[in-house]
Amino acid sequence: MMNKSVFLFVMLLSFGGYATEYASLKYDKVNMRTGPGERFPILWVYQEKNYPVEVLDTFEIWRQVRDKEGTVGWVHQNMLKKARFAIVEKEESLLKKNDPESYPVAIVQPGVIARLEECPQGRYCKITVSDENHTKKGWFPRSGLWGLDNGEVVEK
Repeated sequence: MMNKSVFLFVMLLSFGGYATEYASLKYDKVNMRTGPGERFPILWVYQEKNYPVEVLDTFEIWRQVRDKEGTVGWVHQNMLKKARFAIVEKEESLLKKNDPESYPVAIVQPGVIARLEECPQGRYCKITVSDENHTKKGWFPRSGLWGLDNGEVVEK
Protein backbone atom coordinates (compact mmCIF):
# COMPACT_ATOMS: atom_id res chain seq x y z
CA MET A 1 0.00 0.00 0.00
CA MET A 2 1.36 3.42 -0.98
CA ASN A 3 1.72 5.86 1.89
CA LYS A 4 -0.05 9.23 1.70
CA SER A 5 3.06 11.42 1.15
CA VAL A 6 4.35 9.26 -1.72
CA PHE A 7 0.89 9.29 -3.31
CA LEU A 8 0.71 13.09 -3.04
CA PHE A 9 4.17 13.47 -4.62
CA VAL A 10 3.19 11.18 -7.51
CA MET A 11 -0.06 13.10 -8.00
CA LEU A 12 1.76 16.45 -8.08
CA LEU A 13 4.14 15.16 -10.73
CA SER A 14 1.29 13.70 -12.75
CA PHE A 15 -0.69 16.92 -12.81
CA GLY A 16 2.10 19.46 -13.24
CA GLY A 17 2.14 20.62 -9.62
CA TYR A 18 5.71 21.85 -9.90
CA ALA A 19 7.05 25.09 -11.34
CA THR A 20 8.49 25.20 -14.82
CA GLU A 21 12.05 26.48 -15.01
CA TYR A 22 13.04 29.03 -17.62
CA ALA A 23 16.46 30.33 -18.61
CA SER A 24 17.83 32.49 -21.39
CA LEU A 25 20.72 32.23 -23.79
CA LYS A 26 23.90 33.86 -22.52
CA TYR A 27 25.54 34.42 -25.93
CA ASP A 28 24.71 35.42 -29.51
CA LYS A 29 25.62 31.95 -30.78
CA VAL A 30 24.44 28.84 -28.93
CA ASN A 31 24.33 25.30 -30.30
CA MET A 32 21.37 23.05 -29.52
CA ARG A 33 22.35 19.39 -29.84
CA THR A 34 20.35 16.21 -30.29
CA GLY A 35 21.77 14.77 -27.06
CA PRO A 36 23.68 15.76 -23.92
CA GLY A 37 27.27 15.95 -25.19
CA GLU A 38 29.51 17.43 -27.87
CA ARG A 39 29.55 14.09 -29.71
CA PHE A 40 25.87 14.61 -30.59
CA PRO A 41 25.02 16.46 -33.82
CA ILE A 42 24.02 20.12 -33.74
CA LEU A 43 20.27 20.38 -34.21
CA TRP A 44 19.97 24.17 -34.22
CA VAL A 45 22.20 27.24 -33.85
CA TYR A 46 20.56 30.09 -31.97
CA GLN A 47 21.82 33.54 -32.87
CA GLU A 48 19.91 35.67 -30.39
CA LYS A 49 21.35 36.53 -26.99
CA ASN A 50 18.69 36.52 -24.23
CA TYR A 51 16.37 34.18 -26.16
CA PRO A 52 14.24 32.43 -23.51
CA VAL A 53 13.98 28.65 -23.25
CA GLU A 54 12.11 26.27 -20.99
CA VAL A 55 14.39 23.86 -19.10
CA LEU A 56 12.96 20.33 -19.22
CA ASP A 57 15.73 18.10 -17.86
CA THR A 58 19.31 17.96 -16.62
CA PHE A 59 22.09 15.50 -17.38
CA GLU A 60 25.42 16.40 -15.77
CA ILE A 61 26.47 19.74 -17.37
CA TRP A 62 23.76 19.65 -20.06
CA ARG A 63 20.23 21.05 -20.02
CA GLN A 64 17.42 19.76 -22.18
CA VAL A 65 15.44 22.79 -23.32
CA ARG A 66 12.39 23.64 -25.40
CA ASP A 67 12.03 26.88 -27.35
CA LYS A 68 8.89 28.83 -28.20
CA GLU A 69 8.37 26.85 -31.42
CA GLY A 70 8.52 23.55 -29.50
CA THR A 71 11.98 22.45 -30.64
CA VAL A 72 13.62 20.27 -27.96
CA GLY A 73 17.34 19.66 -27.65
CA TRP A 74 20.36 19.89 -25.36
CA VAL A 75 22.44 22.96 -24.46
CA HIS A 76 25.58 23.18 -22.31
CA GLN A 77 24.79 24.79 -18.95
CA ASN A 78 27.44 27.50 -19.52
CA MET A 79 25.41 28.78 -22.48
CA LEU A 80 22.44 29.59 -20.23
CA LYS A 81 21.76 32.23 -17.62
CA LYS A 82 19.03 32.62 -14.99
CA ALA A 83 18.06 36.17 -16.06
CA ARG A 84 14.45 36.08 -17.20
CA PHE A 85 13.39 37.15 -20.67
CA ALA A 86 10.19 36.55 -22.63
CA ILE A 87 9.11 36.71 -26.25
CA VAL A 88 6.25 39.01 -27.16
CA GLU A 89 3.57 36.94 -28.91
CA LYS A 90 1.08 39.60 -29.90
CA GLU A 91 1.13 43.32 -30.51
CA GLU A 92 0.07 45.21 -27.40
CA SER A 93 0.60 48.55 -25.70
CA LEU A 94 3.35 48.92 -23.12
CA LEU A 95 1.71 50.84 -20.27
CA LYS A 96 3.32 53.35 -17.91
CA LYS A 97 1.63 51.82 -14.83
CA ASN A 98 0.26 48.43 -13.77
CA ASP A 99 -3.22 49.63 -14.63
CA PRO A 100 -5.26 49.01 -17.81
CA GLU A 101 -6.30 52.70 -17.74
CA SER A 102 -2.67 53.88 -17.78
CA TYR A 103 -1.40 55.59 -20.90
CA PRO A 104 0.80 53.68 -23.37
CA VAL A 105 4.51 54.46 -23.64
CA ALA A 106 5.06 52.23 -26.71
CA ILE A 107 3.51 49.59 -28.93
CA VAL A 108 5.46 46.32 -28.77
CA GLN A 109 5.54 44.05 -31.81
CA PRO A 110 5.45 40.22 -31.86
CA GLY A 111 8.88 38.58 -31.78
CA VAL A 112 10.50 41.20 -29.56
CA ILE A 113 12.58 39.76 -26.72
CA ALA A 114 11.76 41.55 -23.47
CA ARG A 115 13.50 41.40 -20.10
CA LEU A 116 11.07 40.35 -17.36
CA GLU A 117 11.57 42.83 -14.54
CA GLU A 118 8.71 41.58 -12.39
CA CYS A 119 5.39 39.78 -12.70
CA PRO A 120 3.22 40.19 -9.62
CA GLN A 121 -0.12 38.43 -9.31
CA GLY A 122 -2.47 39.91 -11.84
CA ARG A 123 -2.74 40.71 -15.49
CA TYR A 124 0.51 42.60 -16.21
CA CYS A 125 4.28 42.09 -16.08
CA LYS A 126 6.84 44.87 -15.95
CA ILE A 127 9.22 44.46 -18.90
CA THR A 128 12.08 46.28 -20.60
CA VAL A 129 12.35 46.37 -24.38
CA SER A 130 15.30 47.80 -26.29
CA ASP A 131 16.49 48.44 -29.81
CA GLU A 132 19.61 50.19 -31.09
CA ASN A 133 18.26 53.64 -30.18
CA HIS A 134 15.71 53.29 -27.39
CA THR A 135 14.94 51.47 -24.16
CA LYS A 136 11.42 51.46 -22.75
CA LYS A 137 10.09 50.05 -19.49
CA GLY A 138 6.46 49.48 -18.74
CA TRP A 139 3.67 47.04 -18.01
CA PHE A 140 2.63 44.48 -20.60
CA PRO A 141 -0.18 41.87 -20.55
CA ARG A 142 1.25 38.54 -19.37
CA SER A 143 -1.09 36.79 -21.82
CA GLY A 144 1.01 38.26 -24.66
CA LEU A 145 4.32 36.83 -23.41
CA TRP A 146 6.02 33.45 -23.87
CA GLY A 147 8.55 32.49 -21.23
CA LEU A 148 6.62 32.34 -17.99
CA ASP A 149 3.91 30.13 -16.59
CA ASN A 150 0.32 31.27 -16.33
CA GLY A 151 0.00 32.94 -12.93
CA GLU A 152 3.75 32.68 -12.17
CA VAL A 153 5.09 35.43 -9.92
CA VAL A 154 8.49 36.83 -10.92
CA GLU A 155 10.01 39.10 -8.29
CA LYS A 156 12.52 41.92 -8.74
